[in-house]
Amino acid sequence: MSWSLNEVEGLARKAARGAGYSWGLAEEAGKATRWTSAAGWPGAAALAQLLTQTDGVATSELGPASLSKTWTAKSGALCPITTGAVLCDLASDWANGASLSLGPVLQPMLLIPYAVWAADRTGAALSLSWEGLTLTRADGETYLDDPKNARQTSRAEWVRLSPATIPEVKPTLGARLTRCYRADMSAETTATLTAFAQRTYAPETEESRLSGAGAGLTDND
Repeated sequence: MSWSLNEVEGLARKAARGAGYSWGLAEEAGKATRWTSAAGWPGAAALAQLLTQTDGVATSELGPASLSKTWTAKSGALCPITTGAVLCDLASDWANGASLSLGPVLQPMLLIPYAVWAADRTGAALSLSWEGLTLTRADGETYLDDPKNARQTSRAEWVRLSPATIPEVKPTLGARLTRCYRADMSAETTATLTAFAQRTYAPETEESRLSGAGAGLTDND
């Protein structure tokens, strides 16, 4: 089924909130899902898998345990949403030449938008890579070298963020990403995200039922 990017972002945000993320991180999840969907990738499916993989785990266990040169999570694998938010906050570090190793990372596709946003925040060219993939953001353009479709892996054992060296001939960096304006979402992905989103709805009580739409127990006829 084809969805508008606004619809994708809205459902992703509600699903992340239903999975226990704070409203701020849920907003981040919506934006990251929208960005990856606009790139023509299955960002919604990646989020659905992520929420399923981490269901019941506190978000405090899913982010970097310390801000050393290598980031790891107490839970054993980093969440790209909680980790990406920290990565963006430290954008000036990467602009000043610092590098970072992370891993393992669940659904690393969803970490890509944060590397892009960190590069755009400072104007520095950055490279994000894991086995089989290198993505480069420079001068407002994104280039992807991913011959094995590694962006769709469910878990990357290592991920590296580093300053990028830009050659004179940019196509050597890989294919330049173009923008899509709609996204396809499978019935399975839609059902999973909807199920998480429904957790945000307050359960109906007798009081709310009687005070809601309609006449309740009052006969107005």
